[in-house]
Amino acid sequence: MVEQDRFSEIRAIVAHALGLAPADMADDVDLLTTFASSWREVGAAISKIEEKYDVTIPIEELGAAPTIQSIYRAVERQAKRLD
Repeated sequence: MVEQDRFSEIRAIVAHALGLAPADMADDVDLLTTFASSWREVGAAISKIEEKYDVTIPIEELGAAPTIQSIYRAVERQAKRLD
């Protein structure tokens, strides 16, 4: 259940940064093209996520088409490295 909570929190942070409702965001769609977002908006969300979970997410881990899933997976990988 903790993982689902984290996933939901990440979705909410990204949605807020993009000016969308979390329910309107699919997990596996490119945030940049699907929602006409910029890296600036996505970067703002990532900064908040990094602060919340005390991790550093290398942009390379997200690829050219960041999704809610790719951000979540990057947080999980970074968190495990800190354990």
